[in-house]
Amino acid sequence: MDHVVPGVPLSEAPSWRRRVAVWSAFAAALIVLPWCFPSDAALTLMTQMGTAAILALSFNLLLGSTGLLSFCHATYAGIGAFAGVWCMNRIGAHTLPVSMGLVPIAGALAGGAAGATLGYVTTRRSGMTFAMITLGVAELVWVMAAMLPEWFGGERGIPTDRTLGAPWLGVTFATQRQVYGLVALWLFVCAAMMFGLTRTPLGYLARAVRDNAVRVAFLGQSPAAVRYRMQIVAAAFAGVAGALSALNFELVSADTFSLERSGVVLVFTVLGGTTYFAGPVLGAVVGVFATVVLATMTRAWQLYLGLGFLGVVVFMPGGIAGLLAMHARAWRDGTLRVVWRPYAGLCLGLALAVGGLIVIVETTYGVRLAVDGASMPNGWGPGQIAQSGQIGYIALLGGGVGGWAISAVAVGVGVVIVRLAASRLRRALARANDPVQEQP
Repeated sequence: MDHVVPGVPLSEAPSWRRRVAVWSAFAAALIVLPWCFPSDAALTLMTQMGTAAILALSFNLLLGSTGLLSFCHATYAGIGAFAGVWCMNRIGAHTLPVSMGLVPIAGALAGGAAGATLGYVTTRRSGMTFAMITLGVAELVWVMAAMLPEWFGGERGIPTDRTLGAPWLGVTFATQRQVYGLVALWLFVCAAMMFGLTRTPLGYLARAVRDNAVRVAFLGQSPAAVRYRMQIVAAAFAGVAGALSALNFELVSADTFSLERSGVVLVFTVLGGTTYFAGPVLGAVVGVFATVVLATMTRAWQLYLGLGFLGVVVFMPGGIAGLLAMHARAWRDGTLRVVWRPYAGLCLGLALAVGGLIVIVETTYGVRLAVDGASMPNGWGPGQIAQSGQIGYIALLGGGVGGWAISAVAVGVGVVIVRLAASRLRRALARANDPVQEQP
């Protein structure tokens, strides 16, 4: 499905004034955020979200626009990151009068060159064959990076210093606020360029190849050539994200080529929604928040992220952006005023089921940590467990069993409520959308 504005489908294409308003609001949000969250921790988190958003948007040029599932997209970001680090070190060593704010351009050039080289092989095929080829390419580059520590720094990586460049309008990137400003600027520029690309003939051809490559070939266009061009462009933007990440962390290692990085990009993009331009941005924000903030709250954060990804794939193919767009249409059409009762029941059932599942997971982790002698969130420490002996452990396990039982009942009740509410919601939606009115 084609979309002309972030989060708005083509069938509801707004005027150019509304389009300008959307992008102005996006720019205003990027400007206001550091004033609302001024701490270094919050700025660092938002900086990571910005780089992840650029990477997810570039990945969606392949997955959402061209229909290509790539497992080596992090490879191009890694090449851009190393190109950025090498340029930063050359600028610092030779005191070149170049601002570090221009380093992402080197990342774009390196990523685009890598996309032109590797994409010449990978884009000759599509579908599952393309996915398997990219998987092999990612593994090959990762192994080569580990085998060449003099180039890629090995496990220790290559450090750098972002403050050694020439000041850019008085900005030396010595503070996290300045780094966030650079990332926000590049995010807005890259997002605007990628959005513009989707409105060009190449963007239309990419969607045509995604929908029906045979018909595109019949019309005289080469699907492989279209895929190749989109791969180069997507790799260039991935290189920008990699260079910004290197500038933010001031360190790049061979792990940036790992398959886990490509998997994370895939999760973020699908979580946000591939059929909406703003979907990858939302997915990056939620995904980075889960991997950074949620990781400090629970050891099961990867389980929650995986379950959330599974739930989106199965129940919300449109992702977070699709869910928000659906609610916006329902509010605008007045459907929510008709179906709010079953919808409230559905939300209640989901809250019970999710809450019960969280308690089960956390209780299981608590018992496991107690068995291993680790510190407990509720104050139980290794010394307390040792002093209380078997009785303390049995009491803890008994509380865990009780928590499991109550939580299991909550999950069961929540699932039943969800099923009943979903059935009522479908019937209410059918009545609300039925143009034929019942006669008295």
